[in-house]
Amino acid sequence: MENKIKILFIDREQGEYLLIAEVLSHIRQVEYELVWCDQLDIALNKILSQEFDVALLDYYWGDTSARDLLNAARVQACQTPIVVMTDEMETEVDREAIRAGAADYLIKGQIDHLLLERTLRYAIERKQTEQHLTRLAHYDPLTDVPNRILFRDRLEHAINLAERDNASFTLMFIDLNGFKQVNDNFGHDAGDAIIRICAERLNACLRRSDSVARMGGDEFTLLLQKIAVNTDVAHIAEKVIAAIEQPAEINGHEVVVGCSIGIAIYPQAGRDADTLLKHADMAMYKAKQEDGSSYRFFTEMMNQDVRRQLRLESDLRAALRKQQFVLHYTPRVDVSTGKVIVLEAVLRWDKPGMGILNASDFIATAEETGIINALGYWAIRQACNDLKLLQEFWGGPLMMAINLSMRQFKDDNLVHEVARIFADNDIQPGDIEFEISETVFADNIELVSLCMRPLSFFGINFLLDSFGAGNSSLLHLQRLPISTVKIDLGFLQELNRSHTDKRLVSAMITLAHNLGKLVVAEGVETKEQKEWLKEMGCDLMQGYYFSAPKSYAEIINWLQMSASHQHLLLN
Repeated sequence: MENKIKILFIDREQGEYLLIAEVLSHIRQVEYELVWCDQLDIALNKILSQEFDVALLDYYWGDTSARDLLNAARVQACQTPIVVMTDEMETEVDREAIRAGAADYLIKGQIDHLLLERTLRYAIERKQTEQHLTRLAHYDPLTDVPNRILFRDRLEHAINLAERDNASFTLMFIDLNGFKQVNDNFGHDAGDAIIRICAERLNACLRRSDSVARMGGDEFTLLLQKIAVNTDVAHIAEKVIAAIEQPAEINGHEVVVGCSIGIAIYPQAGRDADTLLKHADMAMYKAKQEDGSSYRFFTEMMNQDVRRQLRLESDLRAALRKQQFVLHYTPRVDVSTGKVIVLEAVLRWDKPGMGILNASDFIATAEETGIINALGYWAIRQACNDLKLLQEFWGGPLMMAINLSMRQFKDDNLVHEVARIFADNDIQPGDIEFEISETVFADNIELVSLCMRPLSFFGINFLLDSFGAGNSSLLHLQRLPISTVKIDLGFLQELNRSHTDKRLVSAMITLAHNLGKLVVAEGVETKEQKEWLKEMGCDLMQGYYFSAPKSYAEIINWLQMSASHQHLLLN
């Protein structure tokens, strides 16, 4: 015999209850338990209790019908199927009841044990199928927490309640830190395991009134109800970070991830779902820019920053179309001869109404938005074109140093585009030096190495910028085809004031020479700095002591002057 099926019978008449109980007794293959409820006003709570497998509901109650009960059960996502009963077949009542949420319709005088068993079984099976499909549509199959669709519905519901009650609630947008490395190092199964573990840990941080959802990938959201003060929200964020950062053992490996959390509070951070989500994501992105796990609250100042960034992005795209970018050139002097042997190309923006802007005013936005790829290729092409003309004018060896960004190294077309630019300008690869900083290696040193090696074999030189400022320069010097290092400007600025920095710079020059690298000092501003660096064996120098960055026309005049007064550059 199958499991017992529990039926809630909602009808005023005890005779009807006894009649249905007698009909059920003729069904042999299933055991039924019939519970009678003779009051319509208490029936809803019983139906919603999930105590019953199915409900039989008399549709007419004197002057009123049970339509309101059916509607209320539907609105409150009732899990119990409801079969309606009437005294006779009425087409309009049939349609009305089904529209209101009834699972089926029975005529009292026509009910026998075969019809009743089949109706109850079909109603239960249909409800189970409906619930299964609803779960597939609204729950994430990997973590079994609500997905983006159900989260959106809950967020809209939270907004409606908060608006009605003049209340507040908190939305947290969470992005895992280090998840990509788990996938890359241990495989996607390990990545899935981390996602499941993090979902469980997030659930454990919440009260029953709160909810967690997986938005996709390694992103989650939390909805937190009725939190009185922002410090309480901050404590929850700290609790979430501590939970996520706990080590997890996966396939014999100890795996640790962190998270970045953006926090948007209704109504200060927005009064509709799209605005709240956008602002929580915006705050999360700010938290992501900090080292390690962190959380940030959305503020209006943050919103203003984003609007400025969007305007800047639009202006950058327009500037690229309108050819508003220019290159200026900083000369690099050979310490032993006093001769200019390298020009470093520095990017400038000749912005109408604002004059010449330094790269520091816009390069970060160009990186974030991807504009840097098109801008970078333009700079390489322009620098190569200018170098060809300057070499003909100069009459001697002259190299061009060009900065390469982290985003450009991720461009699959980098090697091909550089080769094409060289061919178009008849440039020898050995006359070009690409400057790279340690931030380029931060994400993936193997990827950078794969890009650098064909360019190096091609003949291009590489310089490591800000040598000594990072935490892994020696590793990079050993593994990557770098021929020159540039001492970080910060050390040189302290040379006249700090004996410690003098010892550090001296040690860096010695170390680089022992590894077979040339050493460039940038930011040389005084004769004392120049003399001391020369004494320490620095190979090349640049800075305002020799020349500020100059436009193409200005650098031609400066080179003419330096050729006739070469000895002055080292005096």
